[in-house]
Amino acid sequence: MGLLKTTLTIIGVIAGSYVGASSAMASGLTRTSRLKPKDTPESVGLFYQDVTFPSRGGESKLSGWIIPPKPHSNSKKAQIKDNPWIVMVQGNNASRSDRKTGMLDIALALVKHGFGVLMFDMRARGDSPSPKASAGYYERLDLQGASDYLVSKGSDRNRIGVLGFALGGAVALMAGSNPGNFGAVVSDSSFADYSLILKNSMSGFKRPLLLCFPGITFMAKAMYGIDISEISPARSIAQSDTPVLIIHGEDDLLISVDHARRLGRAIGASFDEIENGKETVWIVPGAGHMEAFRAQPEMYVQNVIKFFDAHLTNKAVTNEQLKPPTH
Repeated sequence: MGLLKTTLTIIGVIAGSYVGASSAMASGLTRTSRLKPKDTPESVGLFYQDVTFPSRGGESKLSGWIIPPKPHSNSKKAQIKDNPWIVMVQGNNASRSDRKTGMLDIALALVKHGFGVLMFDMRARGDSPSPKASAGYYERLDLQGASDYLVSKGSDRNRIGVLGFALGGAVALMAGSNPGNFGAVVSDSSFADYSLILKNSMSGFKRPLLLCFPGITFMAKAMYGIDISEISPARSIAQSDTPVLIIHGEDDLLISVDHARRLGRAIGASFDEIENGKETVWIVPGAGHMEAFRAQPEMYVQNVIKFFDAHLTNKAVTNEQLKPPTH
């Protein structure tokens, strides 16, 4: 009897520890650094308006900036109708003015070329008040809410593109794969599947934590409604006809460039397109995580604008027109 009691106690301790560890790691999906924007579009010479709008379904209130395209840059009111728009989405632990990524410099280039830009903070980030993040699962609704906002002001969904970075890039691929949300998607430094990110974070001395992976997925669903298996940009775009451009730094140590290769294969890109191309997958030599623009600013602007022009405006442009602006 004593042995049975001891055995049951040990089993209880192990089970309790497993549930506790799984719950703690699942709760980590809902936490992120709330970094407020340090700069505004005015810092690069752009007129802007503060805006708020709901995520699709109205669960979260989101804060952002709307920046009118160049012909209307001095307008008191952003001219949304009849213009192509780009929604820009930041990475996980970043704000919409992230300097490392060069978000405002990229926005300046887009606006000078004639695109309107909507920059916003996903839930639980920056000035958007929702308390819980979800590793991209519910953030898809935030990005879809941005599309809904522009459409409510007169924009055509087929003329709305999205440029997302890291987690924002993953969200862009997942939200953009749904028919009718966006006309084109550029994803910079995205993961292909969040399960791979989680498992890779449990390497080295953390390897025993892999035993908790089934528990993490169960607790994430039970406690927060987050289905980790659904956070898969690669699976999303494999089933989509939305035009996609994948950008990734070859030296990215946070999200391996192998994720870009997986994404490229998901959209049917050939080996040569993935390793040597720029029109479907562009692997940027010497660039780390979210550093592609900083590494090659002129080429970055050329590739991104050429891609959006092809799918949102049908304009033919020269490389001279695509040089990044100075400010």
